[in-house]
Amino acid sequence: MLFFSDKCPHCGIKGSKVEKDILHYHVKDISKIGDGGYSFCSHPACDVVYFSGNDVFTTSMINKELGCKESSSDQAILCYCYNYLKSELFDETLIEKINIRMNHYGCRCDRRNPSGKSCLGEIKQLQKKCDDDKLIEISD
Repeated sequence: MLFFSDKCPHCGIKGSKVEKDILHYHVKDISKIGDGGYSFCSHPACDVVYFSGNDVFTTSMINKELGCKESSSDQAILCYCYNYLKSELFDETLIEKINIRMNHYGCRCDRRNPSGKSCLGEIKQLQKKCDDDKLIEISD
């Protein structure tokens, strides 16, 4: 009997379930994808992207640099539908720009975003974290 845990084996944070099709879109070597259900680890400091028990895919095993991970460069993608980069995170109109495009052209976050969810929540969290970090620096 297989034991399934929804917690990342590296950082212990609860992951979010993703469809296996998403892994086929993002994992470099799809032959390594097993039969189990997979989860996405959204913890920014964790190198794990997908996991199923102890079966893991790390950032180096993914075909794109993920903007939601702290180890990523400024050229990593934040919005996978419209290719907005991590370097654009401080643009105060970024959310508005993405919303306008989504309203006109739609999106495919369910397939293009490695988490299988809309990028807007992730971007808002990253912007808030950056704002909080700036406040800490100012008060030090």
